[in-house]
Order: sequence, then C-alpha cells, then structure tokens
Amino acid sequence: MLWSDIVEIFVITTVISYLITPLVRMIAFRTGYLDHPKSNKVHAHPTPLLGGVGIYIAFTAGLFTTVNLGQDPRLLSIIIGASILLVVGLVDDRMGMMPEVKLLAQFLAAMVVIKSGVRIGFLQNYYLSTILTYLWIVGITNSFNLLDNMNGLSAGIATIAAVFFGIVMWSGSQISIAVVSFAIAGSSLGFLKHNFPEAKIFMGDSGSLVLGFLLASTAILGSWSTRFLTTSLAMPVIILAYPIFDTTLVTIMRIKEGRSIFQGGRDHSSHRLALLGFKKKRAVLVVYGICICLGVSALLIQRLSLKSAFVVIGIVIMSLFALGVRLAMVDTGRFGRIKSVKEAG
Repeated sequence: MLWSDIVEIFVITTVISYLITPLVRMIAFRTGYLDHPKSNKVHAHPTPLLGGVGIYIAFTAGLFTTVNLGQDPRLLSIIIGASILLVVGLVDDRMGMMPEVKLLAQFLAAMVVIKSGVRIGFLQNYYLSTILTYLWIVGITNSFNLLDNMNGLSAGIATIAAVFFGIVMWSGSQISIAVVSFAIAGSSLGFLKHNFPEAKIFMGDSGSLVLGFLLASTAILGSWSTRFLTTSLAMPVIILAYPIFDTTLVTIMRIKEGRSIFQGGRDHSSHRLALLGFKKKRAVLVVYGICICLGVSALLIQRLSLKSAFVVIGIVIMSLFALGVRLAMVDTGRFGRIKSVKEAG
C-alpha cells in the first residue's frame, strides 16, 4: 500500500458518507426512527437518528473496496465488533436499553477483536494485557457515547483523532493501519456536514458506539513504538484525551452530586463551556481546537527526547486538570434558565 491508498480511502469514505446520509435520513423519517423532543433536549422538532448507519456503511464499504481483509483477520474482527454495536445502538435508539445490557454488548464486541489477536502489547502477562484491552475498548467506546451531546461534537472529535492516528501510522510505515484510520476520519467527516452546525440528522447511539469502538480498536491495532515506552503509551492516550477528560469530569461530578453516572444530563464539558458564555457552535469549535492541540502534542512527543516529552505530557495533564477545575465550578442548573443554549442528542 502507498500514500495514494490513504488518499483514496479518505476520499471514498467521505463521499459515501456524505451522499448516503440524506438517504438514511429519508429512511429514518419513513420508519419513525426519530429523536423526539423531550424535557432534557431542546431541539424543537423530531430529528432522524440513523446517522450511525451512514457512518458504518461508508467505513465498511471503504475497507472492502481498498483493503484485502483476508490478509489480516484482525480488520475483519473490528468490522464484526462494530456491526454488533451498530445493531445494539439501533435497538437502543428505537426502544431504549438498560445500561448494563449495552455495557455487556461492548464487552462482547471487545471480545471479538481480542480473540483475533488485537491486544495491548506492552504487558507480557497475557491476562493483564487482556483485561487492560477490555477496559480500554469499553472505556473509549463509552466516552464517545457520552460525548454525543451537541451537534458535531462526537463526529468532529472522531475525525480529528482518526486523522492524527493516520499521520502517526503513516509516519511509522504502518500504511494498512493508516488506511483504517483515514477510513474512520472520512466516514465521520462526510456525516459531519449534515450534523454541524445545524443538525439535519443525529448519529444516535449506533454512530457514537461504533466510532468509539473503531478508534479504540485501531489504537491497539497500530504500533506506537517510539524510543521510549512512556511516550509510546502516552501518544494514543493524548490523542483521545478529550473524550477521556469529558467522561472523567462527568463521572466525578455525578458521583459528587449523588447521581447515577448513567443518567443523562447537560453537565458535560461542552455544556459547561456554553454556560461560560460560548454559543453552542463556538463551544464545539473550542473543543475541536483543544483536540487539535492534543494531537499536535502527541506528534511532538514522538520526536522529542524523554525529558522534553515528559514536559509536554506534564503540560497536557496540567492544562486539562486546570480546565476540569474551572468547568467543575460551573452551575449546570442554569441551563434551565438559558433557552438560547441548544443541545443535539
């Protein structure tokens, strides 16, 4: 595979996702697959929920047309795992689902890829490596599911993260993994045009679960080998640091307030940014900017000495910590009194 293969799959997946999304939107209206306005949502009209189907179709079609899946069973296992979560997400979007059942499905999808040989490799102990892989895949999958709370947020962050994954893999001559990364990026980007700044369609759980799973699995599938183990481990974590940050913030605040961590609400980092004075669109763009900075930081530590890399990692940690402290001070109860702040899903 060459650099042209990366460009090809990015273009293919972007175009397919962009063109097929209006079609699945029409199907959603005809089948009643809609997100109806509720007390904890502010969109005024029923909105289609099948965006995840378009993302999934674009991703799988891109891989099947550009990659020989028979040469690497791990790629096929990732598609199977994503298919499981697509179905689970569609059921959840239509009828609702207990969090425990959804969590079990995520472990099942993770098991599929782990059985094919996709495991975190820096631990020599098989059982520890397997447990950590389960936790990583399920954790990142859930973080993107929780992150889908404003127009364009989850799809945009997925696009940015996947692009940086692809750059790292390409620079390390892992072209096949770079192709997978840019397939994720293209699938997300094509959908994004229909979801941001105004949402004509939502990706739903079928989209957020699939995107989180694909990114988590691809991060393990690729090799992040640098001169130092610390920087190798830090790179994918830094690229995906914002979803991890948002989930951590929400979990801590809900536990502190005595609420279930599975309970929905307008207490995510994006909502808190909106309450600090950013309009919805600008709040999402601010998050995009943070994610780009995180991706650049990951590229930097790949090339720096260990001491300099630790400085960059320290700056990232302290910056996110400071942001978390500031956002935790925001009174999210004010949302009920601010009608101009809107949320999508």
